[in-house]
Amino acid sequence: MADSEVSIGRCVPSKTFPKQFLLGTATSAYQVEGAWNDDGKLPSMWDEYFHNTGENKMHKYYLDMQIPLIEEYKARGVHPRLVDEYKGMAVYEVPSSKVIDPEYFNFNGDITADTYHKIDTDVKLLKELGVQAYRFSISIMRIIPKIHDHIPEQKGIDYYNKLIDKLIENNITPMGTLFYYDASSSINVFGGLLHPHIGTLFEGYVRLCFEKFGDRVKYWTTTPDLHLAAEGYGSEHHVPGFQEHQFSGFLDYIAIKNLLIASAKAYRIYNNEFKGKQQGEISIGINGTWYYPKDPNNPEHRKIAKLAHLSTFGMIMNLLAYGEYPAEVVEAVERNSKAEGFKTGRLPEFTEEEKALVIGSFDFIVLDYYSCIKVRPLTSEELKNEPNHKRKDRGYFMEFDDISPVEVYDGFLNCLKYTNEVLNKPKIFIGGNGYPEDEGVDKSAQKIAYHTGILNKLLEALDQNINVFGYCVWSFLDTLEFTFGYRKKFGIYSVDFDDELRPRSKKNSFSFFQQLFKTNKL
Repeated sequence: MADSEVSIGRCVPSKTFPKQFLLGTATSAYQVEGAWNDDGKLPSMWDEYFHNTGENKMHKYYLDMQIPLIEEYKARGVHPRLVDEYKGMAVYEVPSSKVIDPEYFNFNGDITADTYHKIDTDVKLLKELGVQAYRFSISIMRIIPKIHDHIPEQKGIDYYNKLIDKLIENNITPMGTLFYYDASSSINVFGGLLHPHIGTLFEGYVRLCFEKFGDRVKYWTTTPDLHLAAEGYGSEHHVPGFQEHQFSGFLDYIAIKNLLIASAKAYRIYNNEFKGKQQGEISIGINGTWYYPKDPNNPEHRKIAKLAHLSTFGMIMNLLAYGEYPAEVVEAVERNSKAEGFKTGRLPEFTEEEKALVIGSFDFIVLDYYSCIKVRPLTSEELKNEPNHKRKDRGYFMEFDDISPVEVYDGFLNCLKYTNEVLNKPKIFIGGNGYPEDEGVDKSAQKIAYHTGILNKLLEALDQNINVFGYCVWSFLDTLEFTFGYRKKFGIYSVDFDDELRPRSKKNSFSFFQQLFKTNKL
């Protein structure tokens, strides 16, 4: 719906979102709460990861746009290798950690933005911003620090009760995420997401959350971005940090299956035991990076771009829709297994019972989107030298250069169309979408342009009857962006991480978001 407003003597067209459309912002527990060992909370997987910075941890990695020293490293004879992507940013491997200053990686989540101690302050800021919804995640270690649900931690429950109550008092819809890349470090004793018992533990935990918070929280997400949450079981740059040359293409696939089954069980529990009384809805989160062929006129480039979709977010959607891996993914894994001489299969199979459990195990989809990537097929030499088996299965080389804003915005609409088609017109909520600013650099103009471009495409999707009912900006505050540390600033409010009081302040783009949230107009 379009109308117009008068601004500074001229007519400026504006576009209005539907009346019931939820506009808001988001964070996750580990990235903002701090208080890492307060009130009975025990160490999480990320606490252990950042507190133990040995040779096999993140010192092996630096990330593009975080350390602007690529050419300097090359001059020293250290050649980086592009290995992954995070929110549209490139992740590189450095062959030797010895040339990297370890002090550069001297960060963790012990304090972060300290939201654990600042509920009143932060809810007041959310109210000032004018949001209709706030997405947050619950730290499992605050609720059941000793893993099992029979020994809950009341102080952790009290914290989230206070947050939820404060949000509702200020007419802000609370949206809770049950698992966000983080669990107790103790679960690694029995294999973490690799062990089917994780589903049993998750059942007890989600029941506790529904019992304690479900009378007020009506929108739940079981887990975000499954293919990213499983990344650390075949990569050292994500928790728990398993070595890629030994475990990739094996354990990460198992983690995806177990986490998807745990999510499906949580959905069934809510629908069977809580929905009748609480009348809420359950979602699962999916990260939707769009992949373009580097050369759109080359059929092999087009083919590998399709495989890129199918082997990342498309795999999760296919499993939710049909209980099956995409045929192209199965073919790629089998082909590479044969080429490498593996005698056993690497994709864990789903039983008929598991397929029935997983298919349709959501009321709505939470879709995250940040950017797009151009891909080309790996050369035979690149395939030969690639130590990561899952990366061989995917078969593509990522390129982050020469991507236009138009391609980024179109990629977002493409992801919405893809989701709408594969999952047969589901309800969709945009759970996280943001633009990073570099430390000490004001990119407000670029940030506003980015969100304007994305939101215009969202309005196009609504015009095409794609059922999107809300949108959250990542993020409410500057956060710890995991192994990117504190140098990428997504927040609407900035946080001074050098000040022990962690003061917040409005960024120059604040008024853009405030106007959007308070008027529902772009």
